[in-house]
Amino acid sequence: MKSQFFFANGPNAARIRKICRDHNVTTVCQDARCPNRGLCWENLSATFLLLGPFCTRSCRFCYVQKGKPAPVNYESIDNFALSLAKLKLKYYTFTMVTRDDLPDHGVKYMYSLFSKLKEYNPDCYIEVLISDLGGNYTNLKYLLSDQSLINVLAHNIETVRRLTPFIRDKRFSYDSSLQVLLRAKEINGNIITKSSIILGFGEIEEEIYQTMDDLRKVNCDVLTIGQYYRPSAKNIPVHKIYTDQEFKKFEEVALNKGFIFVKAGKNVRTSYMAYELIKIIESKKGEFYGEN
Repeated sequence: MKSQFFFANGPNAARIRKICRDHNVTTVCQDARCPNRGLCWENLSATFLLLGPFCTRSCRFCYVQKGKPAPVNYESIDNFALSLAKLKLKYYTFTMVTRDDLPDHGVKYMYSLFSKLKEYNPDCYIEVLISDLGGNYTNLKYLLSDQSLINVLAHNIETVRRLTPFIRDKRFSYDSSLQVLLRAKEINGNIITKSSIILGFGEIEEEIYQTMDDLRKVNCDVLTIGQYYRPSAKNIPVHKIYTDQEFKKFEEVALNKGFIFVKAGKNVRTSYMAYELIKIIESKKGEFYGEN
């Protein structure tokens, strides 16, 4: 029996599905057949993939298509933003393929899209999961130049330090990912930063805790911890399936280490129940946005 969350049958979900179909908007929720999509859609949250379907890097765990990306269609930004706004979501989450073929790694496209989206839907919140943007500080600074535009900036560490060279594309590094999170806080001290650890690659418990500590050292606020499932025979095998009890323990440890929001579980992904961050954003609005 499939998860009840897989079937997005509630009234909000039905409306989102219809608008996506009518306006040719594709969600990661649908493409990845995410088991949590009904839950997110009913809470007016959905995830969208930016900058095309092809990634220029080849991480051993990832099922995203690899290849030569198409040129970026900047002329489509306005129509795309308008279609997204018609969904009337409270919380939009975006992820991107890595675009090493672009000098700016796609930040000008994303900045323009988010600006238009907030113009059409000014009360929405935006979370974006970015690549390392080529390790270029200028790219990151441009993306975050309007400090009211992006509410949550996510960049995934993915795995522990020891396994990073074997799991991720060689152009990624453990320390460069930490630097993305650190520099985001330097640019905008009010932004919420977020990262994710995938378990099941052969890491040991002490390494998981060390990764948590490393993320906290760069003031990462939010952490998700999920289980790796092998998407194809070409991807790295699963070394371990963690129990619900183990995930609960990791969540408790992470909260004790100072993360303000943690989700851990077998079906948890970076955007899992991300809409719950609205409560944190709004409760800290005075601190983040200078309101009394």
